[in-house]
Amino acid sequence: MLSIQIDNPELEKSIKQVFGDNENIIGNAFIEFIQLQKMKQDVAISIKQLDSGNAKSLKNVMKNVRAKYE
Repeated sequence: MLSIQIDNPELEKSIKQVFGDNENIIGNAFIEFIQLQKMKQDVAISIKQLDSGNAKSLKNVMKNVRAKYE
């Protein structure tokens, strides 16, 4: 298990203002944030592959995306 400690009082205050003290809600928001960052990385990689001529068919791409994120 990963434990994250916040040593920034301003950030901690902002998090509590938005999410309260509910650790489950904070944890779920963090998970969503990490998943979004991963998707952004995947898109960036795909753009680089496309620019370099290594494009894949849309059908295969969508199949892989659904398998990965569903």
